[in-house]
Formats: sequence, C-alpha cells, structure tokens
Amino acid sequence: MQPQTVELTQGDCTFQIAYFLRRRPNEAVVYLHGLGCSKLDFREAFHRPELAAYTLLAFDFPGCGTSPYPEHAALGMDDLVEITQLVLSALQIKEIVLIGHSMGGLVGLLFAERYHAMVRGLINVEGNLASEDCFFSRTVAESDFQQFATTSFPALKRRLADESQIGLRLYAQHLEHASVRAYFELAPSLVAYSDHGNLVQRFTALRIPKLFIYGSANRQLSYLPRLKESDCEVAEIPQSGHFPFHDNPTAFYRAIAAFLQAHYAPSNLNARQSRSNRSY
Repeated sequence: MQPQTVELTQGDCTFQIAYFLRRRPNEAVVYLHGLGCSKLDFREAFHRPELAAYTLLAFDFPGCGTSPYPEHAALGMDDLVEITQLVLSALQIKEIVLIGHSMGGLVGLLFAERYHAMVRGLINVEGNLASEDCFFSRTVAESDFQQFATTSFPALKRRLADESQIGLRLYAQHLEHASVRAYFELAPSLVAYSDHGNLVQRFTALRIPKLFIYGSANRQLSYLPRLKESDCEVAEIPQSGHFPFHDNPTAFYRAIAAFLQAHYAPSNLNARQSRSNRSY
C-alpha cells in the first residue's frame, strides 16, 4: 500500500501528514503510534485476513515517519489530539475505534475524552497510564536540547539497535527517521500527563468498550490488577515486550480481531459488553 499525504493547518503551522488508508464498509480502526515511531508499526494490519472487513487508517504525527516537523512547531499531547481530529475530518472519517501504542495510547485517551461522540472503542497497547511508563521519555524531559541531540539521542539509538527483542531493534530504525526536535518537544508533555494526569482512573472511566494489551515481558505493570478489576478487557501477548505487534504479530492481531468481532461485528452490535481477561 502506497502512503498518501494530507495538508492540514493548525494555528500558524501547516502540516503535511503521511498516512495509509483502506476504506471498507465496516468499522473504521485508527492507529496512533508511539513517540518517535510511525505508521509502519501498523502496516501489517492491512495484510491480516482477520481485519480485512475493517476500514484501516494509520498516519505519522509531525516529526515522525515521513511527516515533517514544521520549523515553528512546538507540540505537546494536546496538539496531537487536535491534529488527529484534523486528519479524521479531512479524510471524512466520523466514527472510529482507536488503537494507541505507547504515547499514542495517551493521545487516544485524551481524544476519546474530548471527542467522545466519535469514539466507539479504545484499544490501548501499553499506552502511557502512569509514571512507570516513561522509560524513554523521562530522560528526554530531564535533558537540555543540545545534550539530547548530540549525546542522549544517538546513544539511545545505538542501545536499541543491540537489543534482543525485534520490536526494540525496529524502534531504533524508526528513530533514524524521526525529528530530534519533535522527540525532544513532545516528551515533557507526555511525562507530565503520565505523572500527574490520573490516567488509569480516566481510562477506566470511559464508557466505551476498552482493551488494554501488554507484552508478557511487562506483566509487572503496577496498574494491571486495577484494570482487570474494572470493565476493561485485558490481553497479554506472549513472547513480547513493549512492541507486541513486532514481537508476536500473530497473537497481537488475533487479540485485536477478537475485540473487534465481539463488539462491532454486525451480529453483535446490540450485544451486551462483557468483561474478559484473556491471554493470547
């Protein structure tokens, strides 16, 4: 699938947003990527037979993938929420199920709160919900730009390139194409929300179907018991870490498809939402 580009204006900035879009009659599933990542993390979804019936959209936030970061931009999480809305409006997509990974999980939560009439479900893939989730972004937020650009960012890419998990190695490849300034400027807002945003309570309070997906390497996340006690569905992806769509794509997309089939298949539109804690 060839990427396309849409031009958007927010304030005094013009953005060229690169995206993949496949339209189908069924539910629109929109993917929001993590800090420094890109739409390519969701590319395999377009080839998965279990998702063949769904409209799929994945796009690059400014400064990520092939979406440039404008010279005068200084973006935070709330700006990414509004950019998401502008993309959906430009592409005339009105009702969605959001899938947000890492930073994208936080953007998805904020979007679901702000534009709740559009969001029919939220799948959080190890999205930021607490301070412990800032394992990449916190060191950025505590650096000055010169130090980060010349020392910390290159060191991060070298370390990730030597990791054993394929997802982390692919993340290093993403960072080769990410804007250093975008990464640096997005991190403080991400950390502030994670530290002070009361995000677990806000996530569980959403009155829509919700699924939290995590890799088995991260089953120690402190808030998992709280999620499992709520009406949120929880799925562990075996043999994977923070990037389950790369580490174990078969189990990852099986979990996504099961959630969509349970809540949005034509025969189940009026079915009662049920709580389940699955392992894949």
